[in-house]
Amino acid sequence: MLVSDQLPSGINISEPPIHDNTGRTTLLTTQLIFAGAIGIPSFLLFCFLRKRWSTMFAPRSRLRLDGLAPKTLPDSFFGWIVTLFKMSEDDVLDVVGLDAAVLLSFFIMSYKLFAFCSFFGLVILSPIKLTSYMPSNHSKNPFDNPIGIPENGVPESLESYGTLLSYVIFTWVFSLATFYFAFENYRGFSRMRHRYYCKWKNVISARTVMVTVLPKHLQEDNSLAEFYKKLDLGFVENAVVYKNVRKLKHALEKRTYYLRELERACQEYLGNPCYYPDYDPNKALEEFKETGKIMVPNIPGERPKIRTGCLFLFGKKVDKIEYYTDLFKHYDDLVAQGRNKNVDYKPTSVGFVTFKNIISAQLAAQVLIYNEPFQCHTTMAPEPWDVYWRNLIIRQREMLVRTIIVNLLITLMVSSWGMATFRIASLLELSTLEKVFPWLANLAKKNKILKWFIQSTLPPIALTALNNILPPRLMTYLSSIQGFHTRSTIELSTFAKFFFFLILTPFEIPFAKALLEDVFKNPTDIANQLATTLPGSAPLFINLVVFQGVGLLPVRLVQMGEIAYALLMRIFFAKTPREYAEASAPPFLDYGQELPPVILIFVIVLIYSSITPIILPFGAIYFFLGYLTYKYLLLYVYFHPYETSGLVWPKIFNRIITGLYIYQLMMIGYLSLRNCIYMALSLTPLLVVTAIYYYYVNEAYARIAAFVPLNTLREDTADDSSSTPSTSRNKMNIRSDIEIYHADPELYTDYSQPPMTLYNGVLNTGMENLENYGAPALVGKLPWLWLPLKGDKAEINKPGFFRRLLGFNNKNDQPNDEERVPLLSESAESESVQHANLSGGLRSRNNVASGSGSNSV
Repeated sequence: MLVSDQLPSGINISEPPIHDNTGRTTLLTTQLIFAGAIGIPSFLLFCFLRKRWSTMFAPRSRLRLDGLAPKTLPDSFFGWIVTLFKMSEDDVLDVVGLDAAVLLSFFIMSYKLFAFCSFFGLVILSPIKLTSYMPSNHSKNPFDNPIGIPENGVPESLESYGTLLSYVIFTWVFSLATFYFAFENYRGFSRMRHRYYCKWKNVISARTVMVTVLPKHLQEDNSLAEFYKKLDLGFVENAVVYKNVRKLKHALEKRTYYLRELERACQEYLGNPCYYPDYDPNKALEEFKETGKIMVPNIPGERPKIRTGCLFLFGKKVDKIEYYTDLFKHYDDLVAQGRNKNVDYKPTSVGFVTFKNIISAQLAAQVLIYNEPFQCHTTMAPEPWDVYWRNLIIRQREMLVRTIIVNLLITLMVSSWGMATFRIASLLELSTLEKVFPWLANLAKKNKILKWFIQSTLPPIALTALNNILPPRLMTYLSSIQGFHTRSTIELSTFAKFFFFLILTPFEIPFAKALLEDVFKNPTDIANQLATTLPGSAPLFINLVVFQGVGLLPVRLVQMGEIAYALLMRIFFAKTPREYAEASAPPFLDYGQELPPVILIFVIVLIYSSITPIILPFGAIYFFLGYLTYKYLLLYVYFHPYETSGLVWPKIFNRIITGLYIYQLMMIGYLSLRNCIYMALSLTPLLVVTAIYYYYVNEAYARIAAFVPLNTLREDTADDSSSTPSTSRNKMNIRSDIEIYHADPELYTDYSQPPMTLYNGVLNTGMENLENYGAPALVGKLPWLWLPLKGDKAEINKPGFFRRLLGFNNKNDQPNDEERVPLLSESAESESVQHANLSGGLRSRNNVASGSGSNSV
């Protein structure tokens, strides 16, 4: 068959047609200007506020133990960037753990990949495409057609045989490059995970396994311990079966609710801060512990009252402070009775077994433990604060039913949300605007800037807003009720659901209309419709990459959402010291919500890399800026209360393979529609190569990455000067930054108690009492009454009052490197305990730290 016979009638090798594509360049320029107008001021604002509001922009710099706190950055306006970029992988691994290191390694891998592809795309592929636009007898300037940006609708009419052949070659090149960079990253992750495990091999979570679906005769602590001792896997230090403490948990929640209401009543009467000279909060707390009554001096004015009837609108009026004091003491007594060791609770089918060394735990997690199917399923245990305790009482059958229901809801949500997104996106087309909002369409025709804004900038804004505000929160909620036993598993499930949602929804926008119109006419035409509609959406996705990279990443540094939440709560809603402290909490990073949009950008850039090579440099810019942005946020801002030891990377790798398949299938369909059958057939082996590559990498590294090889553990153990560290040292390691965050007292709160974000009714710093995986309701540290602060009216007249009102700190009040205590020094534990009492660290969205001694029951 001649080459010309493979080409559709619209392609003439000797004289390719010329089309004016100047409008696309204008739209891209408009998007760059708009994104820069958002990103550059946001970045400059961040540089200005970074040292002036360290509680918001660098809370992790206030960690008080060396080795867990990041290095101090220069105070200069831009000088911190170079220092941040030069920080090594080990710096990240030591300070924020393996999950953060995995995320940053994905950013740098993607940057290297797309920078490599950009060179070939711009130096070789784009000039080849440019020759398709070169005139023969036409007088039209070829540079009116921007390189690599296809026409809307029918881009294939622009392409010559040479261009189509270059697509085939570079589809192979870009796919093989992805293979190489992903493989190198997987290999590096495996080594990094082994090194990380060996470093923390003596902490309790590394030596503990979680056993689910326990048979009846093993649902007791001693029986479970004896069972694992008889397996000769190693010395068993402890075994505990989780108890069903639902009633105690209910009492804890009631106790916490009435404690908060009591604090509100005290604030209503005393104010916060209280300026009465005879008020002494410390003395009042001591008397409350002894007598159960809040003894405060008589302050002018009536004490707050409350009605005790229905909805607090009817019934007798009583003293509000005394009313909530009685209720709090009632539930406090119930909780104390429920925590008595003599109370016998019904066991669940979940237990934890702690061995003396990590080798025994690794063996137990990999071998078949029990001779009955589906029983004694043994896995490596999560950290105590990673356990999602409320789900441990859910049985396997119920969990299966929940999983089916949740998956059906997700499928329904994806289909309905995709159609809704398509409807909203269609409103941004000028042809649709003329029907729905004719006045706006007329205005856009008269104003070119408005027209460009609607065509280039509004679609990616709408797509980002629709897909990244409500859906990830719905996915997190659905994952939490599905029945998973750990928070990290909930995160990974959210990651899978949200990515599934994102990968389908954007492509439904260009595909849905054609599919609905043609699927009933010709059901075999779906693949052709996919190859026809996706290339025409390239400008939308280029604008999306530009908007998210140049515009939104700097906004992430400024943390607009967190600042708005903190200021809104502090100014309008927070009243008590506890509420002010919670409003000033360091932010929490949820990998399940953060990673899918990032991987979606990776997939989009990969899909359009051949037919629209101009997207490649923007993809490289996105991941380079993303690397710097997230490196700062992970090292200096975000807290994360648990560690999955990098288990998110295999999930990322699977999505990279998904992106490769979409890319290759689209290119095969793209060439097939142009009757280039031989070219399309030349890409089909790439599908097989991808499958072989995926199988090989999984076989080589899946188990090695999931577990630590025994020879690595034995070699590391032989190199240790001491076989087993002391219990105090283990405890020091596991505390991490939960215990050592420090915040100075301010106008409305002294941060004397940490929050209760990990388990309602138990302080976050009380979670270290779970070192043997006891139920938080039974052994966790309880919150106590937090009275209003004593204030000084002269404070209002001091300079900087409004700065203190909003929670700003002095520019350099965070600890310097010299002030931090070495992580494993002789005095480290005592210093840690001191700062735990002073600060009570946080790692979650509503986390808060403390600044003075905390009280407990």
